[in-house]
Amino acid sequence: MIRCYFHMNNGQLSSLSCPGVGFFAAYSGNKGKHRNNPDSIAIAKRGPLPPGNYYIVVRSRGNLKNRTSNWMKSIRSGSDRDLWFALLREDERIDDTTFINKVERGSFRLHPAGSSGNSDGCITLVSLNDYMVLWRALVRTPSTMITPQLRAFGTIQVY
Repeated sequence: MIRCYFHMNNGQLSSLSCPGVGFFAAYSGNKGKHRNNPDSIAIAKRGPLPPGNYYIVVRSRGNLKNRTSNWMKSIRSGSDRDLWFALLREDERIDDTTFINKVERGSFRLHPAGSSGNSDGCITLVSLNDYMVLWRALVRTPSTMITPQLRAFGTIQVY
């Protein structure tokens, strides 16, 4: 399993460090005052993902309606959602939501930047080429069962 590290540094860019794979320019949170800003972790859809350990897992594709919607969003954004991973925070329940200061946050993903550059709290790699290097490494590395239903390709420690 690949282990990565992401530091919220209050800058517009940070580094996703994955020893043995590479160092990748990345960000979390939408452009401006919320990007990579630890003070914005409780701001849903704008702030960065909260600190903690996240499992990198296959993103659920959903039903036909969801798959069609994702396909349309992929075309509009220029970021192929079929290549995205879900990031599930290791907390009371390993699922797609977490609470920070009584604010529900969730649907965190690992993905390459689209045309808007928005992150909505995901970890977003600036370069598609960099993302594909990481994607290939993740899918080629043996995964680990973290629950009876979930298999993780790696982890990201966010601090």
